[in-house]
Amino acid sequence: MEKNRKFKMKAFSILALFVFYHGFCQSKSIINIAYPKPYEYKQVEGEFVVKAHIEGNVKSSLKKIRFENGRTINIHHDAHNANAWLPIFGYPETIEFISSKPSKNQKQLFTPLVMPDWGYFSEGTFHVISSSHQDIAWMDTPDVCRHERINEIIAPALDIMKTDKAYYFGMEQTLNLKEFIEEKPERKPEVLQRYKEGRFTWGATYNQPYEGMQMGEQLVREMYFGKLWIKDNFDNVDEKTAYNTDVPGRTLQFPQILAKSGVENLFVSRMREGFYNWHSPDGSAVATYSPGNYGWAIMFYKFFEEDAIEALRKLQTRVKMWGEYYKEHNLPPHFAVVLSNDASGPSHVGPIITEWNKIVEMADVKIPTIKHSTVTGFLSEMKQPGAKFEYLEGDRPNIWAYIHGPGHHKAISASREAGRILPSAEIFNTIDAMINNSFENYPAERLSKAFEESIYPDHGWGGKNGHITDSIFKSKLEFAASEANSLLENSLKSLSKKIKTDRDDAVIVFNDLSWERNGLVSINLDNASLYYVVDENNKVVPSQVSAANKNSLHIHVSNVPSLGYKTFYLKKGKKNLKVNKTVLPNVLSNNFYNLHLGNGGITYLYDNVLKKEILKTTKFSGGDILTLGYKGNGAGEFTQMTKPNMDGYNKTSNHNMLWQITEDGAVFTEYMAKTKFKHTEVVQKVRVFHQEKKIDFLIDLVNWDGTHNREFRFAIPLNMNNSKIKLEQPLAIAEVGASEMKNAPGGWAWGGTYDSKPDTVHPREVLNFISAENDDLLVAMSTDVAVADWIDPTREAVPYTVLQGLLLASHKSCHGEGNWYHQTGDHHFKFSLGTSKPNSSFAYKFGTASNHPLRSVVKKSRNKLAKLPESGSFVNVSDSMVRVSTIKKSEKGNDVILRLVEMEGENKKPTIEFSQPIHTLIKTNLIEEEEAQLEASGNILKIDIGHNAIDTYKLKFKNKN
Repeated sequence: MEKNRKFKMKAFSILALFVFYHGFCQSKSIINIAYPKPYEYKQVEGEFVVKAHIEGNVKSSLKKIRFENGRTINIHHDAHNANAWLPIFGYPETIEFISSKPSKNQKQLFTPLVMPDWGYFSEGTFHVISSSHQDIAWMDTPDVCRHERINEIIAPALDIMKTDKAYYFGMEQTLNLKEFIEEKPERKPEVLQRYKEGRFTWGATYNQPYEGMQMGEQLVREMYFGKLWIKDNFDNVDEKTAYNTDVPGRTLQFPQILAKSGVENLFVSRMREGFYNWHSPDGSAVATYSPGNYGWAIMFYKFFEEDAIEALRKLQTRVKMWGEYYKEHNLPPHFAVVLSNDASGPSHVGPIITEWNKIVEMADVKIPTIKHSTVTGFLSEMKQPGAKFEYLEGDRPNIWAYIHGPGHHKAISASREAGRILPSAEIFNTIDAMINNSFENYPAERLSKAFEESIYPDHGWGGKNGHITDSIFKSKLEFAASEANSLLENSLKSLSKKIKTDRDDAVIVFNDLSWERNGLVSINLDNASLYYVVDENNKVVPSQVSAANKNSLHIHVSNVPSLGYKTFYLKKGKKNLKVNKTVLPNVLSNNFYNLHLGNGGITYLYDNVLKKEILKTTKFSGGDILTLGYKGNGAGEFTQMTKPNMDGYNKTSNHNMLWQITEDGAVFTEYMAKTKFKHTEVVQKVRVFHQEKKIDFLIDLVNWDGTHNREFRFAIPLNMNNSKIKLEQPLAIAEVGASEMKNAPGGWAWGGTYDSKPDTVHPREVLNFISAENDDLLVAMSTDVAVADWIDPTREAVPYTVLQGLLLASHKSCHGEGNWYHQTGDHHFKFSLGTSKPNSSFAYKFGTASNHPLRSVVKKSRNKLAKLPESGSFVNVSDSMVRVSTIKKSEKGNDVILRLVEMEGENKKPTIEFSQPIHTLIKTNLIEEEEAQLEASGNILKIDIGHNAIDTYKLKFKNKN
């Protein structure tokens, strides 16, 4: 009994202790202050106060709140809540809740909604930049997106401007403006009015492409169909800002293209928030702004989803971290809030802006004002004297490169073909017009249309209903390539009629590059075996009949003049030229190389001129084809390029291969072998030239079945460690480890921060070539694919250089409802290999020439009365590394435009010789706006061109009408 009583007493004591402790804890827990939304606020005796609910078990007994200075405010009770009007602005301080029971009084820290100190921005301005990020498609098909842009974004934005005179909006590309005016021409005056008011702006480029996807003149035409189109169609409005918002990639010369088109600003994202002067190698620069990620103000920060008080709270938190940056760079206290998202409609936050500025006027603390703005307006405020934008130079390799080249091989092949040939078509049509002394037959509209179609595809491949988008992109590119070929052929046929030929069966060979060339040309004629070829001096020219087509004759021609032509003649009979070569089924030797063929391709290659072994075939053969797994999506919210994996790994060198000689003659010997992979048959051809130091690799993937998540690569393993890698970008030659921007770009994706240094990114976008060199050897690989690599992608990677071209990757669009890039069917690829002692021009000239085949016209009947000589250069440049980018009819009038690019990185003084005397020479900007008149005399121009410069000139000729 006693024992039981003691137990009860002990239990009671524990219970009493628990009750005391629980009550103590309850009385000492923080009293919660909650603010009902939307905020209710008012001004009382010059102070802004906001309604708050006092929550907790003791709220019914609370009467007042006492602040540190002794001031008190009352707590009011209604049927549900205890309410108090608390100050909006203030610093954290201790307050005391006063209860009807003094024992329940409680002190705790109170933090007002908004601090009164805005630091660096206290007397600044916030710029609300309302915009809409636009892919041509991706959200749906181009037609659906076009309809939404016009009717659900642009038109509503204009409607808002009618009633809200303070509202501003921007679209990122000129194509959107063109679409809108085409559909709603009656609203053009309204658009122009808003444009002149600075309230509706449009990007200065045609669209927002992968810069490295386009050839040089294609990238230049972004400005012709962008900024220049706006000026010509909208009362000389001068757009100052370009956008390439989404793509995490920049090329070396894009700042120069912008700057020399009169564009002052570039808006990007997926890059550390900040202000930059981004320089091209020539020194040209464009002011560049990044908000970090274009969509985060809407999707993540959600600044304006509620009211002005909440906007004040969120933006104050956001700008706290930027005061030191602004102070360090002496920047004016202006801060941008970018309201943009994919295909987002106009965000009308005017009421919040009005409310905010009303608070600014009435509050007794310093608060930055806020207003609608545009990128152009914002940056004009930032670019004040003394402001120090960060210095930035170099390219940012595109980590989304898989989406366009490997993911859309046939479409991008057409894009590259159009990009190479359209300038050639311009050049020779212009030359023809000059000889005719009239531009009456110059195909200006066809050239313009073809160029526009060739740059129509932007960064929005795939996406929802992406199979439709991709087919539209592909058809436009194929149209452009077809038109380019047709326009070039027409001009060459017209020119050939003007060339004097003393004999029948003349073959006129045209060179569309600005240096003298040797190389292969193929012509079609009946029973080609009945003919051989001689030059104008009756010297026999190497030729051979195609083994695949008895009506095709391959000819190796020499010394075809720069941007000119040379005449050869067909003669009936046979002439066997002696060629120093030894040809066996798997061994070949000539003046240039000794090579062995085995599994996978070339197993041994020795340069007879340089006395060097070129390949290191311990793991791969020269020309090996690899297949790997690939689980990336080409583009998306990742921060590093997805690498291939070893799933299903195979290579042609794993297979026993039987090489056979398919062609052999004075021009070249060709070998062929076939290998059966699981999902395709690989046909490899190795063509070894006997008249020039060159080896071609022709690769066919036959009946590729489109299996998902596969990748194919072409590989050439080099006998080189630690080699210097160079590759061609639009209008530039980049060097890995030297040409890139030096720091990690920063900026955000949903997958994290872009924290990898640019020099580590591989593979890379490439135009005509990639090369490797050391102190005594240079190896150039010309490529017709869009993405190349130099690092072994497989397990137990070798340390030496392996030049590669990415052939195909069958991955999926990053859109959740997107399509697979399966690319079923047959695919054809071409690579060329050349070797030299190291020099600054070989790789560029070799790679470019390999992708610019010499063209020919066969004239059956002689024409002794024509006025042009049998051979000649229409335009001759003294320095082969000063590239003629184009020669074209001027956009306004019948003058001639000449664009030059210095490719070697050196200041130069070349001479350019024309076949006609020049009357007037005018330096223009990139889009042909006159800048200065220069001296000109006779047929020869002597000009100064800076290193890496893109310079444009307008020429008037003396004998033109």
